[in-house]
Amino acid sequence: MFKVKVKDIPVFYAGKRYGSGEELIIEGDHMNDDLFDKIEEIENVPFKGVKEATLRKVLEAAKVEIPEEADRDALIRLMNDNQVTL
Repeated sequence: MFKVKVKDIPVFYAGKRYGSGEELIIEGDHMNDDLFDKIEEIENVPFKGVKEATLRKVLEAAKVEIPEEADRDALIRLMNDNQVTL
């Protein structure tokens, strides 16, 4: 994801019109250097702020086998690998 500023030509994005100079956040594959100036890249962290205990409970409820030594990063990989969501 990118935080961008619209260049000269107004654009429509996600159903809204953005004029020249306006800032918005777009998906990475929608980046177009002819339309936008990139301000910054935004890291997409879907489990930011979610505690390890919560991840374990969700995985257990989904009946995913959790290795005993699994840390928070391993739990997140299990969530992604098994397509488990909060």
